[in-house]
Amino acid sequence: MRETFHQAQYAEAKKYGKDKYGAEVIAFDGKGDSSVMTANVDQIAAQGLDAATLHIWDNEAAMPGIKAALDKGIAMASFFSPVPGTGIPVVRNDEAGVSEAMGKEMAEQWKSANPNKPIVMVQLGWPNHTEVKSGRTDPFVKGVKSVDPSATDLGCIDSSAGEDAAKQIIKDLCTQHPEINLIYAESGGIARGVLAGLNEAGRGKVGPDGKPTTELVATCDFDEVQLKQMFDSDSSLKESLALPPIETGDTRIDVLMDIINGKIKQIESTEKEYIAKAYQMSFYSTTRADALGWLNKQFGLSLS
Repeated sequence: MRETFHQAQYAEAKKYGKDKYGAEVIAFDGKGDSSVMTANVDQIAAQGLDAATLHIWDNEAAMPGIKAALDKGIAMASFFSPVPGTGIPVVRNDEAGVSEAMGKEMAEQWKSANPNKPIVMVQLGWPNHTEVKSGRTDPFVKGVKSVDPSATDLGCIDSSAGEDAAKQIIKDLCTQHPEINLIYAESGGIARGVLAGLNEAGRGKVGPDGKPTTELVATCDFDEVQLKQMFDSDSSLKESLALPPIETGDTRIDVLMDIINGKIKQIESTEKEYIAKAYQMSFYSTTRADALGWLNKQFGLSLS
């Protein structure tokens, strides 16, 4: 619950669950610790809850708790990642649609501004994470290649060690492959490292009216800092995948209630996906006013 997105999502789910279904919604804080998350799952059956939506890291460790809850008739679904072997529904945001759109728009902007410089792209994130690959990496590449099938893809480089690691990775890439020009930093933290590294390498800026000169950067986790970088500066960060706490929290509650009310199956042969909305924030196709309004609405802020 340390992430603002999760805090805002819980606040929305609590309000929405009460207003629409008369349900009391509580949260177990996983504290970014897999063992705590597993213990929380065990509490679902122990406390006799009616339903639970899970965002967990260690599926195997949580399996006994999930089965115990299902055996008690507790409605169960997961968020972001499926729990293989359970058949329970999974709620995911439409990250794939937004990632593809960002890749397409970045490629169009680059080719328009630099018609004689071939596209060379790279992603920094989690190359072995199934959901990140299917929701961010692969769709981004697809979007770029829909504009330029000959674009070179250097692939996804493991940046799971975080901001400092991403900074060094991008600095090394600028030395080894100075031709890179489309970069997808697959989290807000990674983006901070990437932008710091680009600046140290004498890059990281766009020209007047957002015209790309050395590169364009896309990321995720749109927030107030990214708003300023995108619209109020010459930073080359000009695209972001924005995850909405409101639609996400609502969809997670709706799926649980649909299970309880028999509208969707609790268990299927494979874990069925239910998609919550995601948004594209872009210097090129979103107004600052709209992006600002989105942040204020989704996170209960009063930015101006």
